[in-house]
Amino acid sequence: MLRVMRRLVSNPIYTISMIMIFVIVLITLFPGLFAPYDPYKMNMDAFMSRPSIDHLFGGDQFGRDVFSRSMYGIQKSVIIASSAIAISAIIGTMLGLLSGYIGGLTDLIIMRIMDSFFAFPSLILALFIIALFGSSMSNLIFAIGLVYVPIFARTVRGATLSLKDTLFVKASKALGKKNISIMLKDILPNISSILIVTFTTNVSTALLTEASLGFLGLGVPPPEPTLGGMVGQGTSYLLSAPWIVLFPGMMIAIIVLSLNILGDGLRDVLDPRINR
Repeated sequence: MLRVMRRLVSNPIYTISMIMIFVIVLITLFPGLFAPYDPYKMNMDAFMSRPSIDHLFGGDQFGRDVFSRSMYGIQKSVIIASSAIAISAIIGTMLGLLSGYIGGLTDLIIMRIMDSFFAFPSLILALFIIALFGSSMSNLIFAIGLVYVPIFARTVRGATLSLKDTLFVKASKALGKKNISIMLKDILPNISSILIVTFTTNVSTALLTEASLGFLGLGVPPPEPTLGGMVGQGTSYLLSAPWIVLFPGMMIAIIVLSLNILGDGLRDVLDPRINR
C-alpha cells in the first residue's frame, strides 16, 4: 500500500487528483462544515442573485444558496454512485468468479444473462428500472448498481480464467480445498488490483449516470439536492442566471475528472505488465 502511494505521489497529476478526491470525501462526510447556509432554506434576498462574497455560487430560482446546495449535492451524488458501484462490484464479482472458475453450463447461463444487459444502453436500462419502481434514493442506487453488474462480471470472469489453471490453484485443488475457498482465498486476492481500478473508474461513470437521471427529472425528488438535479432544474434559467447550472456542472466535471485520473494512476501502478 505504501509503495502504491509513493508511486502515485511521485506524479504531480495523480497527487492533485488524490487531493481532490480527499476533499470530495470530506465534503461527502461533513457537508455542513463547508456549506454556509441551509441548503433548503429560501431567502428572497438571494433570489437569482449573482455570485458574491455572501453567496459564492449565487442564489437559485427559489433564493437558496447554490454553493450550499452544491456541497450537499456532492454528498448525495457521491453516496449514490459509490453505493451503486459497491453493489455492482459484490454481485458482479461473485458471478464472474462462478462463471470463470466453474465454466460449462454455469458460465454459459451467466454470460448470456450479462449479454442481455449489454444489449441496452446503461442510461436506458436505468430509466426503465426507475420508471418501473419509482424515483427515490434507494431505487436509484439499485437501478444504477444493476446496470453496472455485467462490467464487473465480465472483468472478473476474464481474470479468473487466466488464473484457474495456474500452479497455485492446482496445488490448492490437490490439497483438497473446496471450490468456494479457492475462489475466495486464492483467486480473489490475486485479482484485487483489477477490481480496485474497475471500481474507481466506474464510480465516475455511475456519477454521470446519476447526473443524467437527475437532469431528466428521474433522480432523487426535490427539494433534495443532487448535482444532476440542480443542473436539470436550472436549465430554464440558463440565459438569465447561468450560475445555477454552471457551478453544479463544474462540480460534476471536477469529480469525474479526478476519479478518472486516479483510476489511470492506479492502473499504471498496479498493472504488473507496466511495472516490470
